[in-house]
Amino acid sequence: MLIEKYQAKSLIRTSKRSPHHIHLNIYQGCFHNCSYCDGKSDEYFMHDDYSNKIRAKINAPDLLEEYLINKGFLPINREKTNTLLDFMPQSKRKKISSNNPKFIINIFGNICDVYQPAEAELEITKKVLQIAYDYSFPVRILTKSALVLRDIDLIKKINQDTFARVAFTITLSDPHEQLIFEPNSSSTNERLSALKKFREEGISAGVYITPVIPWIGDTNTNLIELFQQLKDAKAEFVITGGLTLKPGRNKEDFLKIIDEYHPELLVLYDELYRNNSIYGQPEMKIWEKYKLQNPIKQGYHMSKEYGINFYEPRYIPEGTIRTNLEIATVLSRIAFLMGEIYEESWQKAFEIREAAIELENYSSDISLMQFEEILSLPFEKHVFRHIIEMLQTGKSSYLIKKEDYSQLFFKIDDFFSKNSSSLR
Repeated sequence: MLIEKYQAKSLIRTSKRSPHHIHLNIYQGCFHNCSYCDGKSDEYFMHDDYSNKIRAKINAPDLLEEYLINKGFLPINREKTNTLLDFMPQSKRKKISSNNPKFIINIFGNICDVYQPAEAELEITKKVLQIAYDYSFPVRILTKSALVLRDIDLIKKINQDTFARVAFTITLSDPHEQLIFEPNSSSTNERLSALKKFREEGISAGVYITPVIPWIGDTNTNLIELFQQLKDAKAEFVITGGLTLKPGRNKEDFLKIIDEYHPELLVLYDELYRNNSIYGQPEMKIWEKYKLQNPIKQGYHMSKEYGINFYEPRYIPEGTIRTNLEIATVLSRIAFLMGEIYEESWQKAFEIREAAIELENYSSDISLMQFEEILSLPFEKHVFRHIIEMLQTGKSSYLIKKEDYSQLFFKIDDFFSKNSSSLR
């Protein structure tokens, strides 16, 4: 492994689809060298020696701090700054910072693992976590490495101050298969042990079984074993997803591993991914020909059987419009069930999901709007039924029907008092 340290010009990635999150790519390249890794895709313009040459953004903590300062935040939890801030009480710093809505700092990216072996030497991720704590920001971490346990005390401090979540990608229960496809990551058992430790410490933690590898990871033996282990470790949630093989290095590297270790499957993968979809999706006619299971549906139904959430429980950052985000969260869940699980209407699911994204970005509290104002929002008619029902009752009858999910989300008296005549 060759580590190349450099001063990066950028670190933060934002998205209109998730305006209350920022994402950090601290490293470029990943020594874990998982054969299916999407980070190898040509679209990322990654350097050729992706798994052996690790480019490290050594100024990542400085870039994050600069970003937070430019957004108007102050280091609330930092005792000494060697600036005039040392003469400002913590309560005053907190009051100034509270004028700006916070967001979740996602300490992971598509093209790296922030706890890959280089982190043991450089400790950049640890320094980034310290910045998040200093500025009192919530974090999410996704990794395949038990090295994250090194920072458990700091993650606990962040969780006590705001919120912290640690998610692990775990795909294969068989140690031999796991080593084939994820040669340099922590073992499945090491990740499960780390997951259990975080849960014991009261920290939100769960698992992404992604990808579920056809003919290898989608077997009952693999999934039953994994789900039982997740239940034993008290995983808070689990999410499953399919294998994408984008044309170029992503697909080529995976098929080389198949040819070497499972040559009998090579012809099947060649056929399944012969369409060379730019998104890496398999050809559905071939998928149906071999009667392969939908990995999302498969995981969803198993999560019900094992009593594990098939979604990440949402943390809503301080200073945001809570009602809008709660309703957006429910709409997203409805869209997921309607489109992915029950396949009732892809079009309606898409329209509900787009409405959720609109609410995520909306600057006015929907619960304080007049009924007529709500109906003027750029949503399809069927979307309003869900929104008005949630404002009236704090519940979604769709979720109750589909998931027997009767949780009270919220109750808004102002909406009732202002709109009582309109709702009669």
